[in-house]
Amino acid sequence: MTHVDTRGGCPLSYASGVLAGTHSWLDRHTLAGDAALAVVLLGFSLLTLAGEESDAGVAGIVFSVLLTAPLVFRRRAPVAVFAAVMLACGGQLLFVDEVLAANFAALMVLYTLVAYAPRRLAAIGLGVTLAGTVPFALHFEDLSAAGAGLTWLVATVHLLLAAVLGDRMHARLQQHEGLRERARTLAAERDQQATIAAAAERARITRELHDVIAHSLSVVIAQADGGRYAAEQDPRAATAALHTIASTAREAQAEMRHALGVLGGRSDAPMHPQPGVGELAALIARTREAGLEVELAEEGVPRALAPAAGVTVYRVAQEALTNVLKHAGPGATASVVVSWQPDEVTVVVRDDGRGAVAADDGRGRGLTGMRERVEPRGGTLSAGPHPEGGFEVRAAIPAAAPRATGARRS
Repeated sequence: MTHVDTRGGCPLSYASGVLAGTHSWLDRHTLAGDAALAVVLLGFSLLTLAGEESDAGVAGIVFSVLLTAPLVFRRRAPVAVFAAVMLACGGQLLFVDEVLAANFAALMVLYTLVAYAPRRLAAIGLGVTLAGTVPFALHFEDLSAAGAGLTWLVATVHLLLAAVLGDRMHARLQQHEGLRERARTLAAERDQQATIAAAAERARITRELHDVIAHSLSVVIAQADGGRYAAEQDPRAATAALHTIASTAREAQAEMRHALGVLGGRSDAPMHPQPGVGELAALIARTREAGLEVELAEEGVPRALAPAAGVTVYRVAQEALTNVLKHAGPGATASVVVSWQPDEVTVVVRDDGRGAVAADDGRGRGLTGMRERVEPRGGTLSAGPHPEGGFEVRAAIPAAAPRATGARRS
């Protein structure tokens, strides 16, 4: 039940609050509520006609029905119901010589028209009803100037009050519609953002799978080739190669299962921290086991990075070393240098292998994947043959998270 506080308020505010409080029920039961209202008004009008002072007779009963029956559809068709009640009021002037209780319907349809119809039609309706008060007052007061003037004044005040209350309700309805529209817009934006986030997460997982599988397979292939040649002359070297293959394959399998579990929406997918700068030493060790001579060096003072920046550094080094294993050729060596600056960290992976031959073999997406990791974070990446020979990958990555901007990176 709606509580209306009238302390310090005016009667108009109280009436508006009562109407607003009952509107929620009437809004859920439009036809039933309006039908009940029409029946109550008709019943009251018929009771007044049954009194000894009434001389309206059958005409009064007929016009009471004509005035109240359209109220059943007042909110479903406010303009049509207003026109029907106004026509009934006009006919009443011809056949009935007294005011009917059912004439209250004129106030109700004016309120409904102002509350629910467009502003232009509401203004026209108010003008029609105000103009109708003149013949109404003159007819029912037998041309008495004082009586007609009082009747006109009372009718005009009631019509203006109904119009003001209707305007209040119209503003309230507009506000509610604006809130509903905003809620729909926010829901649509939320769904759109969820779709974009899901697509971005799938793209990230795709890059993770590419990095894990490409690096692991490169190690497996290098170890398998070396083990095959060493099997006859050095069985222990072959056994060590098989051990490295098995260990690398298990790690790749575990990471792939985790990524596929997240991609498939499994809630029980195992969670583990993403690799960062601290795992570069382990990456270098695995790469050495694959047969590539590689050194790790750091310049500057190491410090904690944002998790996403650390993952980017690790994945760039991993993908660059994978490319060295695949393309640099036999006997190549490589170096990984991590440089710490105040605002960014730079990782440089260089080899002394075939250089330009490895720039683009047309089959992979390793360099594209590295750019997709670095550039959205506000960093830069360059890759190409080094002037002194070999191939170099250089990535500069901001140490902090990138600031949101209104423009999108193309």
